[in-house]
Amino acid sequence: MTEKQIYNLKTDENFKQLIPPLTSIEQKQLEENIVKDGCREPLCVWGNTIIDGHNRYEICTRLKIPFAIQKLCFNNREEVIVWICANQLGRRNISEETRRYLIGKRYETGKMLHIRNPLGNNQHTEKEVYGKICRKPQIQEYQCLTAKDLGNEYRVAERTIRQYGNFVRTIDALVEKEPELVPEILGGKVKISYNNISKLTEQPSEIVKNVKNQLSNEHENFVSYSKVRKTISGKKKKVTVKDMPAYDPDAEISSLMLTIPSWISSINRVLSTADFNKVSENAKTKLQNELKNLEYTVEAMLLAVEEK
Repeated sequence: MTEKQIYNLKTDENFKQLIPPLTSIEQKQLEENIVKDGCREPLCVWGNTIIDGHNRYEICTRLKIPFAIQKLCFNNREEVIVWICANQLGRRNISEETRRYLIGKRYETGKMLHIRNPLGNNQHTEKEVYGKICRKPQIQEYQCLTAKDLGNEYRVAERTIRQYGNFVRTIDALVEKEPELVPEILGGKVKISYNNISKLTEQPSEIVKNVKNQLSNEHENFVSYSKVRKTISGKKKKVTVKDMPAYDPDAEISSLMLTIPSWISSINRVLSTADFNKVSENAKTKLQNELKNLEYTVEAMLLAVEEK
């Protein structure tokens, strides 16, 4: 461990994304503790890159509070990722979704390490880097463990570990479509099944964004309606139930259900009467585009309905 000072460190977004963000309350409490007692725990770094202590680094550099660092030695990025996952899984305040993701990430990355180095890494605990000694984590902290080994460690079935691996691949694919949705899923703010996450990765970004808005706004809409009722009841004028319009949560859905049969009827009528051999290519292309738009919209609606 080094002496305390203000170090200029780098942040790797891929590493940082593996660390669950603090809530506003946790962030405030951490800052108060550091201001009062200083930064007591050293930041873990690989080379000059932070791998644990991003929040402490932000607070300390902003408030000019000195801190210590502990250099850890790894052979490659995959070893760092596995170490971060194992380290974060020791936290108590992570969501179940994050826990599944970190275990799956540790498993999937460990498989890559095994392919690259099937005989395993050496077990030296210290190594000289740039003339300084840095600690090399114990091999079990980042070695390739089988699904069975990880299952025993985290007390789940071997099959479950493999499912977590599938979950990781799906989540990582969703990052490319809608990166803002992933933290909400992993944080447990948005509840969506694995099957529907997988379906979302196959949809255009516009559809994924629409589903995100639907899922994210569900609680907000409920709160908003509650506030409206509270505001009305708080007025000086006495308002009775008879004076208030009845709230019908099914109204918009019912209206849509009345419209859909006419769409189906129109499509069936065209199917039975149109001669597609004589229809121009331009008309058929336009029809294909509109049908695809309809298909995407219906898929988004189905996903939203299934999750709610």
